[in-house]
Amino acid sequence: MKKIKKECYVAGILFIVFIALTFFVNMGKLDYFDTLIYNGLITIKNNFITSFLYVITQLASTSSIIIILILLLTLLLSKKDFLSGKYLTINVALGSLITIVIKQIIKRPRPYWKWITQDGYSYPSGHTITSFLLYGTIILIVNKKVKGKLKKPLIIFCGIMMFLTGLSRIYFGAHYFSDVLASMILGTIILIISNIFINKELGSNDKNKSGKTI
Repeated sequence: MKKIKKECYVAGILFIVFIALTFFVNMGKLDYFDTLIYNGLITIKNNFITSFLYVITQLASTSSIIIILILLLTLLLSKKDFLSGKYLTINVALGSLITIVIKQIIKRPRPYWKWITQDGYSYPSGHTITSFLLYGTIILIVNKKVKGKLKKPLIIFCGIMMFLTGLSRIYFGAHYFSDVLASMILGTIILIISNIFINKELGSNDKNKSGKTI
């Protein structure tokens, strides 16, 4: 119970941070800071980094996320892991829906320096939140259900993908740093809430199993 309260407090604080961030973005107070971040990041620009991050950003596109999600769901359903499949689907869909709604409310134009084709509004980053929630939910699942040598490498890989997706969106000028930060904050809130419900369902399943008579 104490752990759940702590997680709720953290989620609540993050939500307040997100509201404050959204307010400052809407008032244009972070434009200068966002420009500094982009100008600093673009100094590392070269052909290798551009090609590498382009692959990363394409893996976070809507079509790629759907394909990856379908492949993961097929694997999970074949193992009858309906719980993991459910939260993967809910989290990615919820993140996408929330992003669409907020974009239409804030209507922040994309950076004028973007150098890849990208339509729609900028705040928050849709690529970032769907990728963040996909790989973040995988981390939750792996942490609870995978044992052995594969566990740590899988968690590290997913963590790197979560970070690189956001980085790629800033690098290509498709989003401001604050767009990406907002998506990561929202994604973290959703993952915290998901973790509470996953633990609750896993606890209920364990109780049901222990309560069965042989």
